[in-house]
Amino acid sequence: MLTNIIEVMSKKDSIFTQKEDGTTVNYYLFPEFEIHLNRIPGETIQGWHTHTDIEEILVVTDGEIRVETVVDSKKSYKDCQKGDLIRMNNSLHRILNLQSNEAAFAVFRFVPQGIDNSEKIKNDKRPYSDSEIEAILNKK
Repeated sequence: MLTNIIEVMSKKDSIFTQKEDGTTVNYYLFPEFEIHLNRIPGETIQGWHTHTDIEEILVVTDGEIRVETVVDSKKSYKDCQKGDLIRMNNSLHRILNLQSNEAAFAVFRFVPQGIDNSEKIKNDKRPYSDSEIEAILNKK
């Protein structure tokens, strides 16, 4: 469950790994999701893979990556720029950095529960006025 305490994690709190292809990853693991910060060297191709139970969403944070997929025995690709969000779904996919410069992307991974929480997510924000904050701060 959520607490009212903000958690700030630095790289030293992550699990760091460097893959054989030179990609570096900082893994931040939580009970219900995980976040990976990836840096992929220029001219690097990561291997083909799928996920059976997890949802994987990528956000390109620097540079450009290509996402290749195989669907119905056909390979296709999409070039993705900084700021693009890619929902991988249950695809057979791989990630390529065809540029000479390093690229970076964040990966958000979680296990879907099959429950539509979109209304809860859209509406779960309670705003506070400055006077309400002052009242909270002045409580002893």
